[in-house]
Amino acid sequence: MKPKKKKARSSLLARLFGAKGKAEPAAKKAAKAKTAKKAAPEKVAPKPPPPTPLDRSIAEIKQMVRIGQNNPARLATILGNLIKAEQAKKAQADEKYQQLIQDILDRQQQKEQQEPPQ
Repeated sequence: MKPKKKKARSSLLARLFGAKGKAEPAAKKAAKAKTAKKAAPEKVAPKPPPPTPLDRSIAEIKQMVRIGQNNPARLATILGNLIKAEQAKKAQADEKYQQLIQDILDRQQQKEQQEPPQ
């Protein structure tokens, strides 16, 4: 029986950074290719993109239709609450706008009082 030859150990740098220059035997390449094919996960469908504002609006309207078909009184309540909320926002915006105009007029009046006409 012949004693097995020990493989020459590669240098420290080759072990750390990998032996990039060495060519692999064909059998080893084929074995790696087979295992890579087996280990590769099946292609999973890509994750759908997040819904756009238009998509969200459409989904919300469809949900409202379902609610209206099952319970019209509940739909009326929901729509009434939405309208009240929109009216409250509009009233608040109008009030803020009127306050800004009043502040501008007050500042102009103060300037006129401080500077006497010449």
